[in-house]
Amino acid sequence: MCLIHKIKKILIFVLIFFFNPGISQALNLFEMFMIKTGVALVYYQYNDNSLNFESDFSKKNDVLINFNQNRILRIKSDEFKNLPIQQQLLVIEELNLQK
Repeated sequence: MCLIHKIKKILIFVLIFFFNPGISQALNLFEMFMIKTGVALVYYQYNDNSLNFESDFSKKNDVLINFNQNRILRIKSDEFKNLPIQQQLLVIEELNLQK
């Protein structure tokens, strides 16, 4: 019941806002297209529930912190060859920094 009253108030506000007599300026086709695109984009982002509150940057940062805290001081050559290329590069970089 309360939702219906809110919708009526919003509808009345929109009608008053758009049908307000006053100075009007004509919009060309490009401006109308940009307004339509902007409204659609804002509507889509506002109703998008697929995003969570934790950003990708914080997840990547947590992975790097965990990796740096759990790395070992000595690594065997066969273990080094089995590592992914990014971890191999991190090991090589760390060795160069220690020199």
